[in-house]
Amino acid sequence: MKVGKIIETQQPGIHKQLNKNKKHNNKKRRRGKQEENLSFSDVAELMQHDSYCRGRGGRIKQRTWGK
Repeated sequence: MKVGKIIETQQPGIHKQLNKNKKHNNKKRRRGKQEENLSFSDVAELMQHDSYCRGRGGRIKQRTWGK
């Protein structure tokens, strides 16, 4: 049996309040996330650093800290 079901049967008021808070927190969490529209030149400019290299097959890879 899940904890949510136990609380719902024993303390329905508190269960309703917790669910209400959960929904409210989810709305707050999503508030700052916006889609970034970066062009190809923006991405290329951001990647002009030694931490990126061409791997096998021509793909671009990010280098690890140790290498």
